[in-house]
Amino acid sequence: MLAGGEEWNASSDIVIWGKRWMRILTDQEGIDQAWLALVDHGSPDEWIAYENFVPVPLQFSFDKVQDVIRHARVFTFSDHRELISGGLFPLSRQGQVVGVIGLLSEQSDYFKANIVSWINGLIGIITTELISDRQTETDRNQEYRISRLLQSSLDVRDVLGALFEILAGDLQADALTVLHYVASSGRFELMGTHGLESTNLARMNFEIETGMLPAGIDPHQPLWIEDMQDSGRDVHPINRLDELGFRGYLALPLLSKGVLVGALEIAWRAPQHVNGSSMAYLRQIADQVAFAIERTNTIRDLRNSNAQLATRYNAMIEGLSQALELRDLETLGHTRRVSTWTMRLVEHLQMTSGQRDAVRQGALLHDIGKLGIPDAILLKPGSLTRQEKKVMQQHVSYGYNILASITNMRHTLDIILYHHERWDGTGYPHGLTREQIPMMARLFAVVDVFDALTSDRPYRTAWSISQAIEYLKQQSGRQFDPSVVKLFLTIAEQSRA
Repeated sequence: MLAGGEEWNASSDIVIWGKRWMRILTDQEGIDQAWLALVDHGSPDEWIAYENFVPVPLQFSFDKVQDVIRHARVFTFSDHRELISGGLFPLSRQGQVVGVIGLLSEQSDYFKANIVSWINGLIGIITTELISDRQTETDRNQEYRISRLLQSSLDVRDVLGALFEILAGDLQADALTVLHYVASSGRFELMGTHGLESTNLARMNFEIETGMLPAGIDPHQPLWIEDMQDSGRDVHPINRLDELGFRGYLALPLLSKGVLVGALEIAWRAPQHVNGSSMAYLRQIADQVAFAIERTNTIRDLRNSNAQLATRYNAMIEGLSQALELRDLETLGHTRRVSTWTMRLVEHLQMTSGQRDAVRQGALLHDIGKLGIPDAILLKPGSLTRQEKKVMQQHVSYGYNILASITNMRHTLDIILYHHERWDGTGYPHGLTREQIPMMARLFAVVDVFDALTSDRPYRTAWSISQAIEYLKQQSGRQFDPSVVKLFLTIAEQSRA
């Protein structure tokens, strides 16, 4: 509904802008009052700005304003009884009515043809400024929306679908693509598309993979083709969208620090002209997409680098564990068996993949500190003396010192340093008791002893599995955490079934 007064449903910037123009109009000789209403979704909002306000004349009824909007034509009236005249002037651009200005004069015959003509000229200036301001605000809002979208994922491919939906709506585009430029090969790779049928997409992929595309685009200039069906043109699209029936075409280079990282292609089924304001908006979007692609590439490279480092690190761990066995520091296969058993136990715990890796490494290297024990003690076939036992017990501290310099993974170091601690506090190196002992060390201690008992050693033959299980039950609550023994026995029984 149109109304006057101080309660305006419009932003303060628009109100200030409107008041300025209403003041300019009322400064013209013969115009005494002026009102402005904006149109949203085809219907006018209230009068949001005015100058020299008086009640809006009855001739400016809601129905009459709607008629002016619907037909985009001027309405004038003369009232010789009240000695006033007025006019409603649509703010129209390319058939789109974005607002209405109402003018009132205290001269009953003011709005003659020549007056209406120069007012229309001024209305054109007002309309251009209003549309430009609105477009700028809309672009800013969309840029912010797109920026939030692109920042919501570390991989730009995850959000390309949503980006295409926004741009297709904004630009009324029929097809869009984002291409990644591979500098090493001088070719583009297809990252995502919108509006292309599967058969056309397969053809496009084939042309890209076989290098049938043009050499590329100027990394500093957009590639604009108003009508790709024009046989006289001397430029070609990156992808052969003209052969798919598209006509209007725009390719924007995606630049990161001045380096070409890709291209954004936009295509229409009809010839198109992109004005300067649209191009400025699209360049901003292109910059954001380019940054997102570069971020994706950086994160991908970092992950690949980390994966390679992890592979090398794991290979080193495997090598060290094998070195222990080759030197006869452990029974053949011991480290692999305890690692397998340990990983079966941790499957029942809520742990991340990184934590599980740390446990596995601790299991493989639990006795790495034995490298520091003299062979005379380490390989002695008989029982150790009291002093020799003290020396042997130092292997957990040696192992911790060796690994602490190359890893800070808590579970790895806990297993190495504390797997000889006992539930009742009689273990080493610190005599910890019960829950003072880290959980992974308590868990590994059961596995380590079970495998040691069921394996041949220089000083005794292997026990049977039944004997080893009975020993674990006897030591539950003494040497071992009862809850860990219970879990281990459950899994062991499942394995034997």
